Amino acid sequence: MNGNFNVQSMKIFLAIFDHRSVGAAAATLGMSQSGLSTALARLRSTLGDALFINTAAGMQPTTRAKELSLPIREAVQLIEQRIMNKAFFDPATDEREFRVAASDTAEAMYLPRALNALNQVAPRVRLRVVVTAQPQLQRALSEGQVDLALGYFPDLMSAEFVRRRIGQHGFVCICGADNRNLIRDFSLKKYTEARHVVVEAPTRTQGLLETYVQKRGIHRNAALTTPHFMSLPQILSYTDLIATVPDAIADAFADNRRLAQLPLPFRSPVFDAHLHWSKSVNNDPAHRWLRSILFEAFVSRSQ
Repeated sequence: MNGNFNVQSMKIFLAIFDHRSVGAAAATLGMSQSGLSTALARLRSTLGDALFINTAAGMQPTTRAKELSLPIREAVQLIEQRIMNKAFFDPATDEREFRVAASDTAEAMYLPRALNALNQVAPRVRLRVVVTAQPQLQRALSEGQVDLALGYFPDLMSAEFVRRRIGQHGFVCICGADNRNLIRDFSLKKYTEARHVVVEAPTRTQGLLETYVQKRGIHRNAALTTPHFMSLPQILSYTDLIATVPDAIADAFADNRRLAQLPLPFRSPVFDAHLHWSKSVNNDPAHRWLRSILFEAFVSRSQ
């Protein structure tokens, strides 16, 4: 064999072998019949065999062609799957686990939609949420330890990553539903005089809020500072405290009748949520499939 026997030559061989017709093989490969005939002549010369004999029943393979059919088919599959990155991915049967770095805001806002969408088409596919601090997250994405990052990650701006916007969010206030004095005629004055629960979670959204209020000279009287969002319903329900949280977090607590949601008494800062991934998995079939499912679930809901 020589350089004339390449992947395209192998595909031509298999097309003729499968269809037993030069015309049908050419149509399958998107070639002209004369072009395929010329390629077949080169194949015969390269392999030193007629390969296919023209009979009334079509192009019948020679003994040599029959011997070559299986190794050539295996070679083409191996090249496409391992080298050309055309690995087969069947969401209906695949059981892999995808690792997603997500802020608690993103987890509350987006993961229910993601899980519902996945359950319909890929019931065995699993998601694992991981907490990875910066700059470790950049390395984890680069090295494949994390498949996707979901939420507000302004540090992931390197050209090595791809990102797509999936939503925009702001902040609101939540307090106990029985805190009528605060709720009635809620104002900036009441906001600054109230006792606050300040969440210092390891997310960029809280840093964004803190910078925003400080620049505008808006004071918050912090009676409690905590790294947790999930304890807020219990704390606020039994105290006169108030908390400023991303709207996605407040919406996650919306069914709790012991809480009330109030708009900020000043213009809210906003932040974009993105889906981030490494360019190294941009063309991976499983990753492409997952991203398409998530985009459809996230964007269609927000429209």
